[in-house]
Amino acid sequence: MAIEISKTQIDRLGERLKKGNITEEALRLLDEYRRSFTKAYETVVGIIRNEVTLEPTGRPAKSTSSISDKLRREHIRLTQIQDIAGCRLVVTDISR
Repeated sequence: MAIEISKTQIDRLGERLKKGNITEEALRLLDEYRRSFTKAYETVVGIIRNEVTLEPTGRPAKSTSSISDKLRREHIRLTQIQDIAGCRLVVTDISR
Protein backbone atom coordinates (compact mmCIF):
# COMPACT_ATOMS: atom_id res chain seq x y z
CA MET A 1 0.00 0.00 0.00
CA ALA A 2 1.38 3.39 -1.02
CA ILE A 3 1.89 6.04 1.61
CA GLU A 4 0.60 9.58 1.21
CA ILE A 5 3.49 12.01 0.66
CA SER A 6 2.91 15.75 1.04
CA LYS A 7 4.35 18.40 -1.25
CA THR A 8 6.29 19.78 1.71
CA GLN A 9 7.86 16.37 2.39
CA ILE A 10 8.87 16.07 -1.26
CA ASP A 11 10.43 19.53 -1.33
CA ARG A 12 12.33 18.85 1.90
CA LEU A 13 13.59 15.64 0.32
CA GLY A 14 14.73 17.70 -2.67
CA GLU A 15 16.72 19.98 -0.38
CA ARG A 16 18.48 16.96 1.15
CA LEU A 17 19.25 15.59 -2.32
CA LYS A 18 20.65 18.98 -3.43
CA LYS A 19 23.05 18.92 -0.49
CA GLY A 20 24.10 15.34 -1.25
CA ASN A 21 22.47 14.07 1.94
CA ILE A 22 21.24 10.82 0.41
CA THR A 23 20.33 8.48 3.25
CA GLU A 24 18.46 5.18 3.05
CA GLU A 25 15.34 6.99 4.28
CA ALA A 26 15.73 9.63 1.54
CA LEU A 27 16.12 6.92 -1.11
CA ARG A 28 12.98 5.13 0.12
CA LEU A 29 10.94 8.34 0.02
CA LEU A 30 12.30 9.26 -3.42
CA ASP A 31 11.46 5.79 -4.70
CA GLU A 32 7.91 6.13 -3.37
CA TYR A 33 7.60 9.53 -5.05
CA ARG A 34 8.89 8.17 -8.36
CA ARG A 35 6.47 5.23 -8.17
CA SER A 36 3.58 7.69 -7.80
CA PHE A 37 4.08 8.55 -11.50
CA THR A 38 3.88 4.92 -12.70
CA LYS A 39 0.15 4.81 -13.43
CA ALA A 40 0.25 8.03 -15.45
CA TYR A 41 3.34 6.82 -17.36
CA GLU A 42 1.72 3.48 -18.18
CA THR A 43 -1.50 5.20 -19.29
CA VAL A 44 0.35 7.54 -21.66
CA VAL A 45 2.50 4.75 -23.09
CA GLY A 46 -0.60 2.57 -23.55
CA ILE A 47 -2.44 5.30 -25.44
CA ILE A 48 0.57 5.94 -27.66
CA ARG A 49 0.93 2.22 -28.44
CA ASN A 50 -2.75 1.41 -28.89
CA GLU A 51 -4.24 4.57 -30.37
CA VAL A 52 -1.32 6.28 -32.10
CA THR A 53 0.34 2.94 -32.99
CA LEU A 54 3.84 4.15 -32.27
CA GLU A 55 6.42 2.66 -29.93
CA PRO A 56 7.62 5.20 -27.36
CA THR A 57 11.03 5.09 -25.76
CA GLY A 58 11.83 6.49 -22.37
CA ARG A 59 11.90 5.59 -18.75
CA PRO A 60 9.25 5.26 -16.10
CA ALA A 61 11.44 7.05 -13.52
CA LYS A 62 14.36 9.50 -13.57
CA SER A 63 17.48 8.29 -11.73
CA THR A 64 18.50 9.59 -8.31
CA SER A 65 21.67 11.17 -9.68
CA SER A 66 19.77 12.86 -12.53
CA ILE A 67 17.27 14.31 -10.07
CA SER A 68 20.01 15.55 -7.71
CA ASP A 69 21.97 17.08 -10.59
CA LYS A 70 18.90 18.86 -11.95
CA LEU A 71 17.99 20.25 -8.52
CA ARG A 72 21.49 21.74 -8.15
CA ARG A 73 21.77 22.95 -11.74
CA GLU A 74 18.35 24.59 -12.08
CA HIS A 75 17.77 25.75 -8.49
CA ILE A 76 14.22 24.42 -8.41
CA ARG A 77 12.16 22.43 -5.92
CA LEU A 78 11.68 18.69 -6.39
CA THR A 79 7.94 19.19 -6.90
CA GLN A 80 8.75 21.52 -9.83
CA ILE A 81 10.62 18.87 -11.83
CA GLN A 82 8.32 18.00 -14.71
CA ASP A 83 10.17 15.00 -16.13
CA ILE A 84 10.34 12.54 -13.23
CA ALA A 85 8.85 10.03 -15.67
CA GLY A 86 8.69 10.45 -19.39
CA CYS A 87 8.58 8.90 -22.80
CA ARG A 88 9.85 10.02 -26.16
CA LEU A 89 8.57 9.49 -29.67
CA VAL A 90 10.80 9.47 -32.69
CA VAL A 91 8.87 10.03 -35.92
CA THR A 92 9.86 10.71 -39.52
CA ASP A 93 7.27 13.48 -39.86
CA ILE A 94 4.60 15.14 -37.76
CA SER A 95 1.71 14.88 -40.21
CA ARG A 96 0.15 11.96 -38.30
